[in-house]
Amino acid sequence: MKLTAWQVHKSWVIRAALVLVVTVLADAVAVCFAKRPILWSVLIPASLPLSMIGFVVIPVLRQESPKS
Repeated sequence: MKLTAWQVHKSWVIRAALVLVVTVLADAVAVCFAKRPILWSVLIPASLPLSMIGFVVIPVLRQESPKS
């Protein structure tokens, strides 16, 4: 049986999409309700690489590590 690209990459694509959506929503809420929205509109998207590492890269690496 041939696997499709979606079947192979589904685990990390869903996680990455969720992190991206949460970051966008947090940025929108901060810009709407913060007293200094420019500061938050920079800091929240700047945290995206760290969020991707923490919630996508590390779990995928742990999942794919060989069981010894």
